[in-house]
Amino acid sequence: MTLRVGETGKTWYVSSDGFDLSSFTELTLTFIKPGGTEVTKTQTAGEVALGGVNVTVTGLGALLANKYVTYEVESGLLDTAGAWKVYLTYTNTATTPDDVFIGSCASETILAVCG
Repeated sequence: MTLRVGETGKTWYVSSDGFDLSSFTELTLTFIKPGGTEVTKTQTAGEVALGGVNVTVTGLGALLANKYVTYEVESGLLDTAGAWKVYLTYTNTATTPDDVFIGSCASETILAVCG
């Protein structure tokens, strides 16, 4: 996927590395900007969604239902060109102790508009 500074509305897919996310009570994406600033997006805030159908995504390949999340890029997020990182956190508070899964860190280069 190609993303540029200032873009919005594109869907960002994040794999769970095969972990079944269907029993979640919270799904969180943590984006790490090139300067180290972290921005979190959550399912409870309506920003992150569980992928409910099998899809094929350029660069990621086949993603199975309940094993990935999506985030529709919102205005203001992509404000810096460079190497971004993102990771997924799954939480299930219905278990004792809480069930927490932290996925692998994925990288994405956000391009400048021109240059």
